[in-house]
Amino acid sequence: MYNLNEKAIIWLSLFEKLSLAKQKALLSLFEEPKQIFTSLLTQKAQIQKVVGEDIYYKMLATDNSLLESYIDNLNSAKITCLTYVSKYYPEKLRFIKDSPTILFAKGDISLLANHAIAIVGTRTPTAYGRESTSLFAEKLAKNGFVIVSGLASGVDKFAHEGALKASGKTIAVLGGGFNNIYPAMNTNLAKTIAEKGLLLSEYRPSLSATKYTFPVRNRIIAGLSEGVLVTEAGEKSGALYTKDFAKEEGKPVFALPSNINNTRAVGTNKLLKNHEALMATSPDDIINFFGILPQEEVKEEKHIQISLTEKLILDALEDKNQTFDELQGITKLESKNLNSCLTMLQIRGLIKKLPGNEYSL
Repeated sequence: MYNLNEKAIIWLSLFEKLSLAKQKALLSLFEEPKQIFTSLLTQKAQIQKVVGEDIYYKMLATDNSLLESYIDNLNSAKITCLTYVSKYYPEKLRFIKDSPTILFAKGDISLLANHAIAIVGTRTPTAYGRESTSLFAEKLAKNGFVIVSGLASGVDKFAHEGALKASGKTIAVLGGGFNNIYPAMNTNLAKTIAEKGLLLSEYRPSLSATKYTFPVRNRIIAGLSEGVLVTEAGEKSGALYTKDFAKEEGKPVFALPSNINNTRAVGTNKLLKNHEALMATSPDDIINFFGILPQEEVKEEKHIQISLTEKLILDALEDKNQTFDELQGITKLESKNLNSCLTMLQIRGLIKKLPGNEYSL
């Protein structure tokens, strides 16, 4: 199921104290990840310098049977490993800061190629926050957006449930492993999402979430999404980290206005006051922003304006399907710019993404 390069990256996830930075530094020593298996002794000094003596000797003492047993257990739990060299690793995440080397996935991995929007906010929303989150999630899901959130209590929970209520799709990005759902009260919701959507984590199943892992996982929530909606958030809400990641990546941020006396919405009101977010008073504001015709409206064929950059891509797809790398070779666009244009063309229904990272008209 997994090739040697993928297995090498899966193997690294066995070592709890091997940080993402150390993983990347270690992998940078080799042309291909699989070379680590044959280089533990021949490149001892370089490897030990990166990972430290303790982890190095643990690596040396770990035999192949442990890795195979680990993979068997993942397969039994219906968990798929998406490494950065895997075919279905999400292209959207390749260009974010500190992109994960591995993602553990449970559910429909095809959703990673769909256009999506993140909905985040406080863990203790008011009635207004709960109702607004549900309303936006439901209508955005009905209009084809995959709803991405973090499975936390509060706004996250209502975002996921709103999408499911609309028979739409949702992705939950966890702050820990699948065997330690937090909060525990969302365990049943997690099971439903695994069946009807997708659970995603960069942490192996046995790891528990900590106060440090939640802010870190927010970069993945933002990375998978074309934009971020903050429905209700306090001044120091963790949801604002997701907003920061989105802004760094040049993605739009939306926020709902709230009563000035609502202490749980100080953060969202401040986003609007400081012009850090676009005001959304209806799901249609977001739908229209991305140029999508609302589902309930009669769809009439209209003249669609495209940029010169988008025309380059469409012309390249005129004769045959192309992969991301092929498109980059033809258009000479930078990876981040090409990825952004491809996403917008998908949202507008002008192209579609196929298995194997191919695109077609």
